[in-house]
Formats: sequence, C-alpha cells, structure tokens
Amino acid sequence: RGPSERGLRSKRKCGEEVKMSVADVKQPLDNSIIQQAKENLQKDVVYDFQLDEEREEILKNLPSDWEQQIEMGFTVGLSEGQISLLIDYEDRGNMKSKEDRVTMLTEVRDGKVNAQNLMATYISIIEKVNNVKIKKFFLASIDRAISEEVSCAKYINSLDEPYTAFLRILRFRASTDNDEAVMMQMFACRILSKLYSMLEKWYIISLAETKDGTRKVKTRIEDPLREFLLILAVMAKSKNSFIPLKALKDTLKLELSHELFSRENGIRILADLIEPGKNKEQVMYLAGFCIWMISFNKKMLRMINQSDSEEKAPGLIRNMVAAVRQVQREKVIRICFAAFRNMLQTDELKGRMVGLGLLDVIKTLNQTEDKELKANISKVGLELKKFLSHLSTFEKYTTEVMSGQLKRSAVHNEDFWRKNNAMFEHSSYKHIRKLVELLDKKHLETLEMACYDLGEFARFHPDGRTIISRLGGKSKVMRLMTHRNEAVAKQALLCIQKLMVENWEFLAKA
Repeated sequence: RGPSERGLRSKRKCGEEVKMSVADVKQPLDNSIIQQAKENLQKDVVYDFQLDEEREEILKNLPSDWEQQIEMGFTVGLSEGQISLLIDYEDRGNMKSKEDRVTMLTEVRDGKVNAQNLMATYISIIEKVNNVKIKKFFLASIDRAISEEVSCAKYINSLDEPYTAFLRILRFRASTDNDEAVMMQMFACRILSKLYSMLEKWYIISLAETKDGTRKVKTRIEDPLREFLLILAVMAKSKNSFIPLKALKDTLKLELSHELFSRENGIRILADLIEPGKNKEQVMYLAGFCIWMISFNKKMLRMINQSDSEEKAPGLIRNMVAAVRQVQREKVIRICFAAFRNMLQTDELKGRMVGLGLLDVIKTLNQTEDKELKANISKVGLELKKFLSHLSTFEKYTTEVMSGQLKRSAVHNEDFWRKNNAMFEHSSYKHIRKLVELLDKKHLETLEMACYDLGEFARFHPDGRTIISRLGGKSKVMRLMTHRNEAVAKQALLCIQKLMVENWEFLAKA
C-alpha cells in the first residue's frame, strides 16, 4: 500500500520511520451513484474494478471443455499429486468462501504447502497451454490467490523462472478490439506488479550469496524486471494506461526497480504524464504517486536533477509545479507536495523549486482542511524560504536560470549585470548557454527576460557580443524581433541593438 487520499501512515525503511501520505476516506455510496459513475467512464479503457469483475466471472465456472482439456493433455508434465490437488482445488475451492480458500491454500499435502504446489502448477499450465479460455482461467486464479493469500507471491517468486509466462503474454501486441487479449495483458500486468512489490530484500540478498548468485539475480530477477518496466513505460503512455500505471506504482515499491526504471527513460515519462492539460487528473495522480515512491531514494533525487538539467527535457519539477498551480483536484496537489517534501533533501532540487516559482504558487493555494497536506505545504514553504534567504544575488539568478523559467525580478536589471558580468565566465559560460537555449521556449516572460539578459551581457562583458554570436544567440534573437507578443519583440529588438552598437547608451538616449 502507499499514499491514499487522507490521513497518515508510516513505512519502515532502512530502520527509519518515514511519514507517508494517504487516499480518500471511503464513504458508503448509493448504488445508483456508483452505476452512473461507471457509465460515465471511458468505454475503451480497462479499470481495476472491471478486471475484478472479469476475474469473478471467469472463476464462477470452469471452462466448458475442462474435462476435454485434461484428456488432451494440458496437464502433461505435472505429477499425479499436482493434478489431484489442481482438480480438488478447482472443483471445490471455487465454491468456498475466501476464508475456506485461504485455509485450503495453507494446508500441507505430501510435505509441501498447497499454495506452493498450486502456484507452480498454474504457471506451468499457462506456459504450455494455447487455449485462451484455459489461460485466462489460470491467470484469474493466480490473481485471486495472490490477493487472498500473500504467501502465494512468495512461492511464485522462489521459482526458477517465475516471470517468463507473464512477460510472454505482455509481449503479445494485440489489436485494441481483441478484448480477451487485452484482459489477459491486464491480468499479467497486475500479477507481475504484485509479485515484484512483494519480493523481499532478504530473498534477493540470500540468492546473491548462493553459488553463481550474481548471475542468478541478474537472469532471474533483474532482466525480467527491466523488461517489465520497459513494457509498463510503453503501456503507461497509451490510452489504456490506468492499470499499467497502478502496476508501475506497485512495482516501484521494490527499490531495485528504481534505477532500472530511470534507465528506461522513466523520469521523463513521469514528467510527461504529470503535465497538466495533456493528461486526465487520475493519470496525473498515479504518475505523482510513482514520483513520490522514487523520491524516498536519494540516488533517484540526483537522477531527477540530472534529467531536469538536460536540454529539451520535459522537466519533472516544472510540470509538478504547473500541476499544483493549475489542477483543482486536491489529491493531485497532495501527492505532489508529499514528493516535494522528500525533495527538500537536496539543494539542487530546492533551487529548482524556488526558480520555478513554487513559493509564489503556495501563496495562491486555497486553505485546505486536510492536516497532512497543510503540514507538507507549510514545511516545503518554510524550507524554501530558508534556502532562498541564504543565497547571494548571483546564486538566486543561477537558481532561476537553471530552472528553465524566467520571470521579472530584481536580478534582471542594469546594476546586477554591471557588477556580476565577470561571474558568467565560470563553467564555460553555462549561464549564457542556458539563456540561448531558453530562446527556444514558448513561455513569454522567459523569452522576454532571456532577450533582456543577453543584451545586458553584451553591454557589460568585454567579449559579450562575440560569445553570444558564437553560441548561436544572435540569430535566435533576430527571429524573435517579429514575435507576435509585443514585449518579447521589443526586448529582442533592444538586444540586437546592444549586440550591434558599441555605445548603446548614447543610442538609447537619442
């Protein structure tokens, strides 16, 4: 479990207790309201409740050709004991209550727990059988067994090749109108995420310590996990993204998955999914949940900063700040601030939050009754103000420029550039390079201020004109002289004058 809509819960991690956020307090709803809500959902998207309903429908009855399938040999390779247990559980187990099924799974037969034998049997059948109905039936059986008895996941995870059968189903790119294939993919997606979320750290360590352990961990756990994360990354960007995103959220509970996901362009994918205007609020919330999960990992915070520093990257922090500024849904704001609070651990990310105007956004947020959200907003605001108070004027300018978004402020003036122009020589003129890069942005205030700053650098630095031209800034500014926005066009014109006229002050006075 992770953050839900309200309240507080704790998560033990590395011996520390970490505050985690949480979901709606569920109130009983009238059936007519629930039915109306279901009717208003997208018709071509699979939701969790639909997968649950499909599972129960599948498990109500054995496939019509069950006996024929046994005769045709889909149980080839299974021991007599496994076949006996399978038939016993499937014939009688589905007629029992959840408690009876759990009791049956935890009973011991022939020296082994029933769950251990059943899970191995189910997976063996899924791998060998081509009949879609039979395959779906056992996928549904595994999904229910894992949800009812957690030890089932442990037994699957301990198999030599526990994930291959499910990955094979996910590799199959079915057409969108093939409902059965889509449902099978969703089952495989949910099952794998449950398995990985329940994969315990001690097991990975103990496996690594066995003979040839490093290879076993790589081939048995890491390689399939990497493939699953790559598949999830693709599915998360599709129209049918709710279950894949929930699966990603659960899979990211396994710390081993964090770095693997980031290598598959994961941070940029999450940045794209949480961008307001492009995505539904539920998609943004699930993406925010994934961000919150990885924000407990300090290594991932460094990777977020690195990703946001790259040219033409979507900008995870930028889109999160835009989300809390534009989105009205409180749970999206809540999950973003839970992640912002974790990001306070690094000065680089604090600098990005300040530079992107999160403090200004906090001032505009409406009062909330949610104590957890209120505490997170207060903590983030306090820490960012403290961080800002310790910065020099040049550091404040650096923070703003590197955030990728400029605004009219005290650092954009003649006095600042007269005093600090030599400071821009450090790190191969990285600030000037960034300003030139910002000339390609669409944000009007950023364009206006970038033109102004480049013009002032040309005025006050001895080699300013040459450096800007060499970095391609002059040609970009010239294109902005005809910009539809009057303020941008004006600053572009003034910048070109400063680049071309040595004694610009006299021209300006004239």
